[in-house]
Amino acid sequence: MEKALTLTEQKRLDILVAAQEEFKEKGFLGASMDSLAKRAEVSKRTVYNHFPSKEDLFHNIVKQLCDSFSQAVNIEYQSSIPLDEQLHIAAMNELKLLGSECFLDLNRITLAEFIRSPELSSSTLEHLGQQKNGLHNWINDAIKDGRLKAVDANYATQQFLGLIKANAFWPQLLRKQDFPSSEQQQTIADDAVLMFLARYER
Repeated sequence: MEKALTLTEQKRLDILVAAQEEFKEKGFLGASMDSLAKRAEVSKRTVYNHFPSKEDLFHNIVKQLCDSFSQAVNIEYQSSIPLDEQLHIAAMNELKLLGSECFLDLNRITLAEFIRSPELSSSTLEHLGQQKNGLHNWINDAIKDGRLKAVDANYATQQFLGLIKANAFWPQLLRKQDFPSSEQQQTIADDAVLMFLARYER
């Protein structure tokens, strides 16, 4: 049973949800803290109590996006289970996340602002630079166990996710293509695992 949110936690969540809608409709420059407060049905002072600035609010939305990525592929390395089985679970979890309309909306918000403002992009990425996701840790553990070749885990993580997102993220984000069917998702996951292990498995 999930623990109920406190009033303060619920207000913070309401503000984040309202901010996503505000940024989605108006962009970073057009969004205002006054309008956002009305959407969240809280006072402007309450918004500032949780988020000192619009930039800080944007950082938190991007962090929410990155946390979603991290949780999707948060697999724990197991030495007794074949690598392809473990990676396939990670790939299917990633595909489930990528198919979420809410996730696509978050990406549209952040991508638009990163293109518009390199400074905002730089400060946000620096703010998140120390974060490592579950797949990154899984790759390091598999290397230590002698089952993967020595490789920079961050580089290999981006390669694996890139194999998936080439067909199940970028076409949907940029060209608004339909998300792959269940059968197509299985193929994407299988091929990503096969290509990754063909390069790195020992």
